Amino acid sequence: MSEEKKTPTKETKTKTEPTKKVTKPAKKAEPKAAKKVEKVEAKVAETQKTEAPKTEAPKEKKPMDPKKKKRIIIWSCVIGGVLIAGIVTAILIIMLTKVDYKESYEIATKLEDPMSDFYKNYNYCNYAVEYVDDDYPSEESFSEYIADCKKAISIDTIDLVKKLGETSGIAKDNDLKTLYNQFNELFAKAIGNANADSIKNLDIYDSWHKFMYKSDSFSIKYYTNTSELVDKVANYAINSGNDTLKSFGETWKTKASDLLETIKSYKNGDIRYSEYDSKVDEFDDWYEKNVPKVSELLPFNFDGDKYDVDEAWEILESAIKIKSGNEANNSSVLNNYNDYYNDDSSDSDINLEDILKLME
Repeated sequence: MSEEKKTPTKETKTKTEPTKKVTKPAKKAEPKAAKKVEKVEAKVAETQKTEAPKTEAPKEKKPMDPKKKKRIIIWSCVIGGVLIAGIVTAILIIMLTKVDYKESYEIATKLEDPMSDFYKNYNYCNYAVEYVDDDYPSEESFSEYIADCKKAISIDTIDLVKKLGETSGIAKDNDLKTLYNQFNELFAKAIGNANADSIKNLDIYDSWHKFMYKSDSFSIKYYTNTSELVDKVANYAINSGNDTLKSFGETWKTKASDLLETIKSYKNGDIRYSEYDSKVDEFDDWYEKNVPKVSELLPFNFDGDKYDVDEAWEILESAIKIKSGNEANNSSVLNNYNDYYNDDSSDSDINLEDILKLME
């Protein structure tokens, strides 16, 4: 029984052989990995070959023909110049044709108070002309006439009205130009010959009326009854700034002083009434024949109608605001027209059609 255990059977041999064959396939895998590495290296080498820059020998450039080069330069300059000129021309056309209402609106706004002063005070200009050569009204009242008249026709107002007509909004917009021309015509008629120089004559008007108020024989008897007062009254004319009035004032001073002495002599009983009366008549005769008429010497012709001017202004101002986009409700324009210009008593030339255009 011991011999049978030591001798292995064939079945035992065949069972151990498969374990030796399992390790052999691992050794055969090594050549496949090497092939994969070789393939990767080949691809990398191929990529490097394609990315490598191709260097070519520089070709020698032929110089450009000078005439051709010159023609190219000249035409480039011509074409560039034409393009620039075209751009500049286009810009100028846009600038010249564009209507800018901003300045028109700004000046119209500045004119609101002056035009209100015109309406309130214009009549005092007529009073100044009417009473300058009279001994009515009082010195104080007449001076107020002069001050109020200056407000109505101030040089600032006249200049602003002129500037308004020169703005783009008036010059380039036919609707506004029509309304402005109608307003300006009425305004020009109202101020007459008033300008920077003639307005200064209102001060002469004021001085002259002070002279006229106390220079007749009646005044010399009862008011200008001292040599000091005679000098004071004479100086209103002498210092007026006008040569004609100055000359008359100097002569008046001499004659008024003589008449003052005659009055004193009569009061003192030194002369008879007939002599006194003769002297007074002599003075009155000279005075009436020689006293200047300042209203004719330095005339003003305030022939306008402040109501027409005011209504034309309100319509123009409203129209400017509408055009500039600063007045949403334009019904006030038509209301202003209807309130006054449909009145039979008005002789205004303002056309309702021009107003209605602005409502479109």
